[in-house]
Amino acid sequence: MRAFDISIKVGNGYTSKQSKSGASVGSDVLERIIDTYPELNPLWLVTGKDTMIIDFNNSNEPLPDYGKTIDEILENKIKRIVQDQLKDFSNKLENFPTLDQISKEIQKNLKGK
Repeated sequence: MRAFDISIKVGNGYTSKQSKSGASVGSDVLERIIDTYPELNPLWLVTGKDTMIIDFNNSNEPLPDYGKTIDEILENKIKRIVQDQLKDFSNKLENFPTLDQISKEIQKNLKGK
């Protein structure tokens, strides 16, 4: 852990203390980790979700822009969530009947009685 602490320019034993006490790591330290280890997935680093390592060699797709700061990473994550929710909502709206269709269905049901 000492080598890791040195690599991200924090005091000796910083990560060990944070780990043992269950304390949070500051956003400035997270930014240093991201800058020092660009292959680490920032989403994984912040949330523990997705893959730990970004495989630059086996991907033909452009890398997502996670951002450079924790605020940018979180902002981009929120934007992706909202975009996904809007897409789902839009898909549901496409299958939702129009007022005209509802009116015709009501009239048809009333005539059938």
